[in-house]
Amino acid sequence: MQARILRTVDANINRVSEGLRVLEDVSRFMLEDEDATRRLKSVRHQVNDLARGLGIHLLLSRDSEGDIGAGSDIEKEHNDLSSIVRANAKRAQEGLRVLEELTKLPELKDMVPADEIRQSRYLIYTIEANLISQLSSRETKQSKD
Repeated sequence: MQARILRTVDANINRVSEGLRVLEDVSRFMLEDEDATRRLKSVRHQVNDLARGLGIHLLLSRDSEGDIGAGSDIEKEHNDLSSIVRANAKRAQEGLRVLEELTKLPELKDMVPADEIRQSRYLIYTIEANLISQLSSRETKQSKD
């Protein structure tokens, strides 16, 4: 398999996993939403299982030092928890979309469950809306107190 394809898969698995971890921790520690926490953890493990399935090939394709986009990240400050949730949900959704598109390549077609990735992406859309709603309700309640 082409190293560049694997490199793209690796970067997006990491992107998705990192975004989901932030959402999972907000859900778990700040909102204490057991259902969302469980679902986010399940998706994160599913994505990490994909990485394990591709194993050493992903690590061998990684080139962090040679990544032309590594220094171009623009750090955005967040005003509140809702903006953190939105940013990390978007990060996970975009990474899942890239993985979903890559599964159309012959090299990955039989190795990556495209339907599961698509379902996970749509689940993250739903969870994002739920978390934002909970945070909004919480902020409204706090402003009344």
